[in-house]
Amino acid sequence: MSDCTIEQIKTVFPINTEALKPRPILQGHRAILREFGLTASAHGIPSIARSKSIYNRIFWSISCVVFTGIALYFIIEAILAYFAYPTQTSISFSNEWPQAFPAVTICNYSPLRFDTFIGPYLNYTNALNLTNTTDTSTFSAEQASYINDFLTYKLNRNESLNEFYYPLSSMLIKCVYNGANCSVADFIQFLSPVYGLCYTYNSQANHINNGELHYNNEDEDSGKLELDLYVHSHQYVPYSYDGKGISLITSNYSTVLF
Repeated sequence: MSDCTIEQIKTVFPINTEALKPRPILQGHRAILREFGLTASAHGIPSIARSKSIYNRIFWSISCVVFTGIALYFIIEAILAYFAYPTQTSISFSNEWPQAFPAVTICNYSPLRFDTFIGPYLNYTNALNLTNTTDTSTFSAEQASYINDFLTYKLNRNESLNEFYYPLSSMLIKCVYNGANCSVADFIQFLSPVYGLCYTYNSQANHINNGELHYNNEDEDSGKLELDLYVHSHQYVPYSYDGKGISLITSNYSTVLF
């Protein structure tokens, strides 16, 4: 509002002309900052705005800066620790003696025994006109391609395949544990989809069925199992497997012994 207009209003109404004059721009900016400081939710800033003396204002300003720096320090440390992906590993050892000897599983590398398998197999393939032979001494790659179909056919008819597998009695030549003889009776059998019949020594399942669970310190020894096995490699079905031997599995570790 101009000074001329104020003088005209003054002649009509008795007012304070100073109240009609605009505030200085600096004073308006200070008022905005003061209002922001009083309504801010951050700790420290309202105290700065409410301070009546320069000393209080300096104290609260320094305090606000210092504690903001401390907060930023811990925030940055937490972020750096997160991206460092720290791990903590706890290792404990316990000394237990005696311990149960681990279960040892043996499987013939080839599940099918040729001399018991070939007769029923040729009956199947001849009946379907897949082959036309009674020769049980030879076996071709084409004949081998129908083996899975034959096994599936037998299973679908709920017929056992055990007669085609290697019984442990035909493979186990020698079994000695800690110097004492063991036998087929110390093993339990189960069916593997890869190896056919497999046999486990010192199985917990055998112990549950009133079998004996062997420990490392038996006969004052430290736990040693000796097995001599006959793999019947001459009875392997040709074109079915590329190796010969015994698959040995113990404590989540497996290998093939040739």
